[in-house]
Amino acid sequence: MKKYLVLLLALAVTLTIAGCQDKYEALDTGIEGDVTVMLWSGDGSYIEDIGNKTLAPEDLAGQNQATIYAVAKAFNAVYPNVKVNVYAKAAGPNDGGVSWDQERENFKTNYGHYPDIWASTNLVDDVTKGLVADLSQFSSDPLYQSFNPGVMQMMNYFGIQAGLPQFLQPWGVFVNKELAEQNNIDVPDPDWTIEEYTDFVNSADMTNFWGAMDTPFSFIFTGTTTLAAQLSSYDGSGDHINLNSNEVRALIPYISEWADSSIWGLQAQGLVPTEVMDASWWWGFKFFIDNKILTLDGDPWMMGDAANPTEGHWGAAQSNDWDIYPRPSTAYQENTVGVVLDPLAVYNFAMLDGNPEYTEDEQLQAKIAYTFASFWIGDTRAWQARADQEFLDGEALKSAMNDSFPLVTGEAFDEQMEIWYSTPIHARFSDPAVMPGFHEILRLWEEGQIWDVSDKAYPWTYDDNGTVRPILNEWQNIWNPAVITGNPEATSPLRSDAGWTDLVLSKLGDWNTAMNERFLLSEAALREGLKEFYGLTDADFE
Repeated sequence: MKKYLVLLLALAVTLTIAGCQDKYEALDTGIEGDVTVMLWSGDGSYIEDIGNKTLAPEDLAGQNQATIYAVAKAFNAVYPNVKVNVYAKAAGPNDGGVSWDQERENFKTNYGHYPDIWASTNLVDDVTKGLVADLSQFSSDPLYQSFNPGVMQMMNYFGIQAGLPQFLQPWGVFVNKELAEQNNIDVPDPDWTIEEYTDFVNSADMTNFWGAMDTPFSFIFTGTTTLAAQLSSYDGSGDHINLNSNEVRALIPYISEWADSSIWGLQAQGLVPTEVMDASWWWGFKFFIDNKILTLDGDPWMMGDAANPTEGHWGAAQSNDWDIYPRPSTAYQENTVGVVLDPLAVYNFAMLDGNPEYTEDEQLQAKIAYTFASFWIGDTRAWQARADQEFLDGEALKSAMNDSFPLVTGEAFDEQMEIWYSTPIHARFSDPAVMPGFHEILRLWEEGQIWDVSDKAYPWTYDDNGTVRPILNEWQNIWNPAVITGNPEATSPLRSDAGWTDLVLSKLGDWNTAMNERFLLSEAALREGLKEFYGLTDADFE
């Protein structure tokens, strides 16, 4: 996505030049102002000036309220006259029958303005609507310059820096080593291959335990040069992806093989009893922590729950020896990891008066919001405050520090990772002898051996005559007979059926054409938004 995003080298050079030529003028510590933050994973309440309140951990029933409480207190130690307000929706962004976009509109109706900062579920759409500030105006800030340029690139569209990561995490594979060893199954090393993964999951007995929860399409998505890697390096010409490449076609047959060792693949054949599904809540993470599957390629955000040492914690892994591995290598790509990225957007205050040019007051509001957002995401004082702050998680106290990785690089990354390790749910991950796979993931992360894209930051949907649909719909639903046949009533072929692979291979060319057309539609809408709200011209896209 090089035309959407600033190239790593160019970005690094730009930041270096900016740092040399323009000394950043930080906010005066006596500045007065307000910052309102909207998140999910809270308790549904709205709290004003939270940093100047005195709350006990028992008063905080949502992790994100606890996070903002801790960060706001640390922030107010520097900027005592900035009021930080927070609304954190209970559960997930689209739970409760209200979409996240509608939640933001409801906030505006209730409080007279959009939130100053919010977690975005579709950053491209927010930019297209002109809602998001261009944070590159603050690129001379030393804290900004410490941020990982590869991660920042994922939220940069034709030079418009649209966000910071509110949640950032490598996406690997849970591996239950103890379950394997108890059943005399050799455990591969963390630098495993796709063949070794396949042999490993096929070693399960498929009665008492299974190889995986599902068939990991993600291994193909990041295991070729023509899907995730082609998207992340797209230069504005040619196709965004090549779903019909020889690489993809060579890996597709693995899916049928994986289906016969996965819970969902076998359940579709009626080979997993309902009582087994019910016992583990029909959920991959529960199957993993219940010692029912050898691997899990999903739910990476549950890693802290799996390692939670609190006695009786519902999400703690029963296994005494488990790890998180990188995704296996293929003939076309080395080991890598996916990326979980929840962008954090700052409101485009320039549009308060309908004019894309900032007034002095609008510029100040944007700077206050950016200063809080960057402090929260990148300042080590905020990290320590989050680690130290507890909240009531059910009936037990828990640190507000979540599983998100630092955005900063170099020594600051190491320092913040030590804070991350200091919390009880992350202590296990600090020991390379206990978690060698996780430390291999750390190595890949720090070396930048990553080419995945984020579904919340990359153009991922398109407008189909007024209906928002996923661009990669067929790929994401390749397991579904109704989708691959085009017949809404179809119940076959299943992934395990003899004709499934040939049918899918015959469809790849048409799907590839359709998907690339959809990418162009999404890109065209993004360009129009950038021209309307951010002052770009056609020349900026050449």
